[in-house]
Amino acid sequence: MKRPSQQDRLAEIAAAATRIFGRLGYRRAQMAGVAADAGLSTGAIYTYVESKEALFHLVFAIGFGELGDQLPELPVATPSSDETIRLIGKGLRRSAATPRLREALDEDAPIDLRAELAAIIEERYAMMERIWPLLAVIERSAVDLPELEALYFQRGRRGQLAQLTRYIEQRMRAGHFQTMTDPSVAARVIVETVTWFAWHRRDDRDAGAYDDKRARTTIIELLCNAFISPA
Repeated sequence: MKRPSQQDRLAEIAAAATRIFGRLGYRRAQMAGVAADAGLSTGAIYTYVESKEALFHLVFAIGFGELGDQLPELPVATPSSDETIRLIGKGLRRSAATPRLREALDEDAPIDLRAELAAIIEERYAMMERIWPLLAVIERSAVDLPELEALYFQRGRRGQLAQLTRYIEQRMRAGHFQTMTDPSVAARVIVETVTWFAWHRRDDRDAGAYDDKRARTTIIELLCNAFISPA
């Protein structure tokens, strides 16, 4: 059997680390656990990454495509915490961007309201399906890393919820959406519904009960029907 290349092995280590950090968070994750998941001895993993900090950084460097096809110098050196936070921030700005929502905020009279809302929900759903393993690492680790907590929960997620809330308020004022007591709660319903079906259901006992494509289509239909005022 052909031995994996160093690049393949590094990718396997990053995948194992993503699973472990995503399940346990930064503080509880152990190098020995990542090594075992990747099929390596604890000592062998240090030939690829210098430290736990370097491993955590590697998860996002590979996950967000920062390395491309390049093999970094091994073992991957320990970065500063600021470097890792900058890397995560850059990756989220690119991978979790919501251009459809921003465009809709600049449009007072949409030509096709249902298509507009469906595109906004689809955009978020696709993002969650694509990067949920990295989001799991971030959410589980934020409790251990205050800078990550501030980046993701206080600035990133709150900012996106505020944008979605403004969009709902705009369409309510124009009579396009059903009148709702609290638009911020309505925005959270969209986010949490999409998050559960695109991400959290994968850890559910009945994860295999739903077809991915049909689940996405049904959630979009359901939310559009709930928000858009009858003609």
